[in-house]
Amino acid sequence: MRPSRKRSGAADDVRAETPAGPFAPVLGRYRHRLARPLADQFLGADRRHRVRLDGTMHHIWHRHVWLRPLFSLLARFDILFPETGCDVPASMTIARVDEGATWRRTFAFVKSRRFDATMRYLPQSGVVERIGPRGLIEVPWRIRVLAGDAIEITTGRLQLRAGRLRLPIPGVFQVAVKAVERAVSENISVDLVVSHRFLGAIFGYDGTFAVRREGLNATRPNRSEGVWLQGYRSWFYAAAGYNLAWGLLVIVWPVWFFRLIGMPPSNEIASWQALGMMVLVYAPAYWWVARDPLRHRHLVVIALLGKLLGPLGFLWALHAHTLPLLFGLTILTNDCLWWPAFTAFLVKAARRSGGWRALLAGR
Repeated sequence: MRPSRKRSGAADDVRAETPAGPFAPVLGRYRHRLARPLADQFLGADRRHRVRLDGTMHHIWHRHVWLRPLFSLLARFDILFPETGCDVPASMTIARVDEGATWRRTFAFVKSRRFDATMRYLPQSGVVERIGPRGLIEVPWRIRVLAGDAIEITTGRLQLRAGRLRLPIPGVFQVAVKAVERAVSENISVDLVVSHRFLGAIFGYDGTFAVRREGLNATRPNRSEGVWLQGYRSWFYAAAGYNLAWGLLVIVWPVWFFRLIGMPPSNEIASWQALGMMVLVYAPAYWWVARDPLRHRHLVVIALLGKLLGPLGFLWALHAHTLPLLFGLTILTNDCLWWPAFTAFLVKAARRSGGWRALLAGR
């Protein structure tokens, strides 16, 4: 898609506001030439409007396993977080406050994570981001407009804020952030990397977001479908455990079920064990879905198809008098038990993909 060249009234709205937002002085002559999504994001929040970005982080990563405790500690202060993943639903709300603007970022992992900051314009240093408890850490921003549809943000030296005092942070604890935002059609693509002078790149993410400017009295939207899909993770973890246990039991001790229902063991024990192996191989698939429901949602289509065909095969065998009614106990636990959760998941997954045709096409 071509980058959008459409302009927005957002810059004019901000100019009419008193005082101006924190980014208006820095954007300078570009403030009225930005593509619409960028203008809305940086200039659209005022006394009557907030700006909301909703989308997906395609990839969130960090490096050096031994840094994970540090990321876990930073998560307590809504700065960074230890989780990684692909296709993570995320959102950001930008609102004006007396001293600038708040940027509240939310990442929909199993445990929702926040990354909050307050932006303020200071004549002596430009735009400053304040993060941590009571805005303890100040991060100066350097903003460079690459074109009307692209902005590059880099950071200067971090320092601690104590009232009017500014205390330098030792160099060994300094990190640098580089982010590039581009307008693509009506959306914004974001690519951010956090680097350390000795360790290199240690954290980053990239994603795509739709930008919406809305009145402060507007009703906040419900959680995205991607967040809803996260609620089914426990079902898929349970399915993975069930398939692993049932499959192994049938393979290792194939006669247990026949003894349970009082039925003579089948003459085709090898076929029964082969069925156990088929059930077993679904276990890692369910585990993958549980780890990342949005990314692996298409696997559930195959799983539900199998759970529909299994009962149909049993009904056929029941009609042909080749299997007794009690054999249906395994159909109840293997198949019917999972229908409601799997069906509800796929309904939401299809909506997230843009319809059933798109979901079945692998999109």
